[in-house]
Amino acid sequence: MTGVPVLLLHGLSQQRHFWNPVIRRLRSMPVAAIDLRGHGDTDTSLDADYSVPACADDVVLALDAVGWQEAVLVGHSWGAAVALSAAARHPDRVRSVALIDGGLWPPRPAESRAETRQALTPPALGIDEDTLWALIRTGDLAATWSDETAEALRPTYVAGPDGLMRTRLGMDRHMKVLDGLLDHDPALDLRLLDARGVPVWAAVCEPTDRPLNPVCADLTSLRIHRWAGAVHDVPLQWPALVAGFVDALVESGEGSSR
Repeated sequence: MTGVPVLLLHGLSQQRHFWNPVIRRLRSMPVAAIDLRGHGDTDTSLDADYSVPACADDVVLALDAVGWQEAVLVGHSWGAAVALSAAARHPDRVRSVALIDGGLWPPRPAESRAETRQALTPPALGIDEDTLWALIRTGDLAATWSDETAEALRPTYVAGPDGLMRTRLGMDRHMKVLDGLLDHDPALDLRLLDARGVPVWAAVCEPTDRPLNPVCADLTSLRIHRWAGAVHDVPLQWPALVAGFVDALVESGEGSSR
């Protein structure tokens, strides 16, 4: 145990239990995972601000709530963009950042915004529970599926009054969060962290069909690890790998001299 706190931030439409398989394998303690704005057990209204910076400010409130002066932030997918923004906006509260397949891509071109938004719109679901789990079990996580995977994903969904399963986040909130992500360019956050010497370790699942943000080539504090064969939800696919990645960052001591 290192004594350096680790705060885990889930991706879009997920919730804090998504991280349970990783938490069970982490050596670094203390550790916490939170439900981000609008997700999980939060009750954020639909008309709230779901921009990346607004969600990033919630991270500091979470640190205050658990009494941590600073932490290593670990973000997956959309949560990686939130982690970067939190570190950039509150540099005295973040020791270092681990990005898991997120945070390194530029916004899509404005002319293809509608197309991108449509491509990233999730299925509305509204299906029975057995069908839902059959679909998930045969997806990208099929090769490593376990009871532990199901346990981590189960709180993501809820049965409606009609008895059919949908995400807890809901379609309307999902699209507001997605719009906030599409509006956000992480380049400024990455440059600010690099100028301050904040370590940023990033794991990129490959193959990927998107080029990284051009700013990445100029950064000295960014370390990119490419994981061939990893799926986007790699914290569920290979939780031991993700836990080892986070432990390595914490145990490196990088960022502690600021």
